[in-house]
Amino acid sequence: MSQTTGKLGMVTLYSEVVPSSLVEIAPILRVANEVEASNPRVSYLCRFYAFEKACKLDPTSSGRGVPQFKTALLQRLEHENETTLAGSQQSDARDMQSFYQLYYKKYIQALQNAADKDDRAQRTKDYQTAAVLFEVLKAVKEVPVEVVLCLVLLFLRRSLAI
Repeated sequence: MSQTTGKLGMVTLYSEVVPSSLVEIAPILRVANEVEASNPRVSYLCRFYAFEKACKLDPTSSGRGVPQFKTALLQRLEHENETTLAGSQQSDARDMQSFYQLYYKKYIQALQNAADKDDRAQRTKDYQTAAVLFEVLKAVKEVPVEVVLCLVLLFLRRSLAI
């Protein structure tokens, strides 16, 4: 299993260390890591959505390890935005929708039509990934006010070295 409990109530998921108070975003980061090789922009959008959700879950960054986690994720997002935006041909919403539709056709519809349904673990993972991709697709259309405020707070903390 790729998820293990670390010290200080943190959860390690692949290369991401998620504070226990933000464990809800771990599946989103798993999907971001999973799709990164095939579509870096969709991976970025998943991470951005995870950041949005982290801002809603802990808007003041008061949880143990949350400020460091959000800062590290924000720095990664800043870097990835520049590199992935250059290769994007469409809007983020269209990129996300196209990827979701391809993923759904390739993994979900194919599995529903397949006669051999022995690999339940893989099917479950594919359904979970599709659910996360759909959730990100719905969210990519607008950025909530709480996320903007969270970004401002993080930028202020970083610039003032609080």
